[in-house]
Amino acid sequence: MRFLLSILIWVLFVGGLWAYTWHRDAGFPTGPSQSRPVETLAGDFSLEITPTFSIEPDPFALQSETREAPSLELSLNGRAIETAPETLSRGKTIQIHDLSGLQAGFNEIYVKASPPVTENMLAHGVRITVLDQGVALVDQTVWGGRGALVSGTVSFKLESATKEDHDH
Repeated sequence: MRFLLSILIWVLFVGGLWAYTWHRDAGFPTGPSQSRPVETLAGDFSLEITPTFSIEPDPFALQSETREAPSLELSLNGRAIETAPETLSRGKTIQIHDLSGLQAGFNEIYVKASPPVTENMLAHGVRITVLDQGVALVDQTVWGGRGALVSGTVSFKLESATKEDHDH
């Protein structure tokens, strides 16, 4: 009798679990999700980056023989933005004109920079400004704690310009 009771309990538990997962998974879509086309914005966009410190290569970054780790990393919506390898110094604004890749809706700019090791007792920041024909759309600062890399994202939404916006 105990043997039959243990089989019955096992069938109830395992059968109930199977029925639950089958019913739960039946509600999932059967095919891949359909992504809608992304609307790229046209305009005279530019990006300004102003560090509060002189950017130096990260002494703790992994170095390879073929490529040196960049001292400033920038990306817009997951796509790298190239910057001039000139000396990046405190308070000097780096301007990137003809910024492309901005989308109607959600956008994200990622920045990572290494402050000097000798200034590890100070908090540092990098100011990110997105401009459209000289008008600031986004103006935020990414901060890093004492001795830490300054890295973070600036997230923002942009609306597409319609014909009705230009009539008024």
